[in-house]
Amino acid sequence: MGRQRAELVFLYSSAAEAELVAGLLELDNRLAAGRLKVSTTAKGREVVSVVEHPELHTLFATVSDLLFCEKLISDMLEV
Repeated sequence: MGRQRAELVFLYSSAAEAELVAGLLELDNRLAAGRLKVSTTAKGREVVSVVEHPELHTLFATVSDLLFCEKLISDMLEV
């Protein structure tokens, strides 16, 4: 079985907000271990997160965690 991949795109009202959120999400991504690969970058007003793992259930759990973290960051920053 090959690597499973998910890409999440979040849109913000400014590139500055996107940069801030991407930076905070990337801090959390550094904790990814083993075969799990998570990266987050800002591209203009978008924040793009890519998650890769061979096992679908791990991919789904990581996507769920990423969505939770983005929501928490957005609520805290009120963006």
